[in-house]
Amino acid sequence: MASPAAGRPSRTATHYQVLDLQPALLAAAEAQDASALVKRAYRRALLRNHPDKATAATLFTVDQIGEAYGVLSSTRRRQEYDAALRSSGGAGDEEATRFQTGIENVDLDDLEFDDGEERWHRSCRCGNDRGYAFEEADLVEASEDGVLMVGCQDCSLWLKVHFAVVDE
Repeated sequence: MASPAAGRPSRTATHYQVLDLQPALLAAAEAQDASALVKRAYRRALLRNHPDKATAATLFTVDQIGEAYGVLSSTRRRQEYDAALRSSGGAGDEEATRFQTGIENVDLDDLEFDDGEERWHRSCRCGNDRGYAFEEADLVEASEDGVLMVGCQDCSLWLKVHFAVVDE
């Protein structure tokens, strides 16, 4: 199997399949919990795919496992990867199809800003009053594209936040 390009879904296996993780599980987990889940899955994948322990037909390479870990352990890179999975229709398997969710397009000016927390937020239809939340640092990271993908903290729904960087 060829290793996928950085941050791009593979045609043969998703990063979730390489690490044997459920996308919904990571989407529902808190940031710290998601990081621990990915780390445990990474270690299990390395052991499960060790050349001395697995058959050649089921092996993922160390590079594939490392790439999957690198993408899924970073919240920003995981959100970008998930968006790429959805836009490409996933890897064509049942798991990728189940993971596809609706994406709502919004303008940054339509979101509420909390001065105390210094975060933008919006309620989600799942019931979380601040399901979608992000900081200026997240916008800075996505400033080149002018679009930020924000996942709900409690469900698998997403916001695509459009914004423009204005030089003052």
